[in-house]
Amino acid sequence: MALSGFLEDKRPKVQLPGDGRLLSDTAADLGGHLSGVLFTRNREVVELRDGQLHPLAPQRFRSLLEKSVCCYRQVSPSGRTIQLDASLSESDARGVLAAPQFIERLRPINHLNAVRLPVIRADKRLELLPPGYDMETATLTDEKVTYSQDMPFADALAVIRDLYGEFEFGDKERSRSVAVSALLGLFAKQLIPPGELRPAFTFVKNAEGSGGTCCAACAIVPLLGDLPIGTKGKDDDEVRKSLTSAIRTGLEVIFLDNLKGTLNSAALEAFVSAPVWRDRLLGSNEVVTGQNSATVFVTANGLSVSPDWRRRSLFVELHLSVERAEDKVYRRPLSMSVLRELRPQILAACWSMVKHWDEQGRPGPSKSHSAFPAWAEVVGGIVESSGYSCPFEMARIAIVSDEDGENMRQLAAAMKPGVGYTAGELVSLCRKINAFDGLVGATDSDFGRPQRSSFGRLLARYDNRRVGDSTFLITGSGHGKRFSTLRAKDQAERLQ
Repeated sequence: MALSGFLEDKRPKVQLPGDGRLLSDTAADLGGHLSGVLFTRNREVVELRDGQLHPLAPQRFRSLLEKSVCCYRQVSPSGRTIQLDASLSESDARGVLAAPQFIERLRPINHLNAVRLPVIRADKRLELLPPGYDMETATLTDEKVTYSQDMPFADALAVIRDLYGEFEFGDKERSRSVAVSALLGLFAKQLIPPGELRPAFTFVKNAEGSGGTCCAACAIVPLLGDLPIGTKGKDDDEVRKSLTSAIRTGLEVIFLDNLKGTLNSAALEAFVSAPVWRDRLLGSNEVVTGQNSATVFVTANGLSVSPDWRRRSLFVELHLSVERAEDKVYRRPLSMSVLRELRPQILAACWSMVKHWDEQGRPGPSKSHSAFPAWAEVVGGIVESSGYSCPFEMARIAIVSDEDGENMRQLAAAMKPGVGYTAGELVSLCRKINAFDGLVGATDSDFGRPQRSSFGRLLARYDNRRVGDSTFLITGSGHGKRFSTLRAKDQAERLQ
């Protein structure tokens, strides 16, 4: 490039490292010029591309840089020789991306939203986030759809009632309330204080074609404009890899569709229980640490879950009343294209319901939830103030799908009250009633040391806890350890 062309170029001029020019000086200059283009998430440089955040690789950074600034390099100690329109080397690109002087000049992102969502400001005012970047909440709203901010409350209720009107909920109003909570939970996510846990949502059905995926889509598509369907990895390493990627890129929804059998993933259970997620990047020693603001959605047919998943999840039960799913006639099938068309109405209805809750004095729910109390206080309050039932009542399917809990209730019911069983006698009883088959096996040769340890730890979780109609008790230790049950009436008499 000729000197005249270089000087006439409208792009800011930045001197690259070399001959007395420090990398940190270049990093600071570049950070100032690129603060409107690049952001940071968890101290990692990211760019907004195709509606998503992407960690920035050095090679892409080099080419992206040349769109925004015009670089030059001094190539002689005297400063008389200058290379115009120079490119940043790959090694210098890596250095700049890691430099505090660069990172500190970029704006952090805690949330990336596709629509304007409500927040409660420091002075307690409720308002919608503005389009673009909001400094107070570190939120970037890449607004894809606008919606009315003054929909009457009665009209809002009609919109939501119509949205869920053709689903057959297995237990009627409780499941309907949870489905509405899933939608409002995503819409009102930034009304929850940072670091507070959210529930997972599990949509269970009595048959294929009951509408589990569609019901989940009714909560997700209005907020995202898309349905990011995924599948659970074959092992926990794959699961952790996908979860860590979600933290890095700021995904707000993780959707696992059509799970079968048993949901048994220590990584996924840990994820829904972690306000902050830490994990090592696969294939490297780098550890990613970031705030976990993702909500997990699961659809399943005949799924068994762990006690931790049961406790961290709200269940929607869906029912198919006809023999074949294709025989069911819908007034308005909720395809993805239809849900996208409905986005403005659904979002306007959500905002109207949140404003109504605010005008009523922000009441809490009639019943909270110990696993996610702050979320329950806000979202449960919005749902109930809109006339729906409490979404935190125990779901029948949550009891049945908790396989350990069901087996434990079966075992406690088979034990004679007041009789102290040895560990061996308890194992024999389990085999007789087909409880805990995967642990106790059919014979003693199937019940080795690992199985005995796992069984012992499982039983210890239920010590002095109510199981069905009795309290399960463990007394003694070692070979003298005994397991017994005490009926509620006998326990009351013992306490007198």
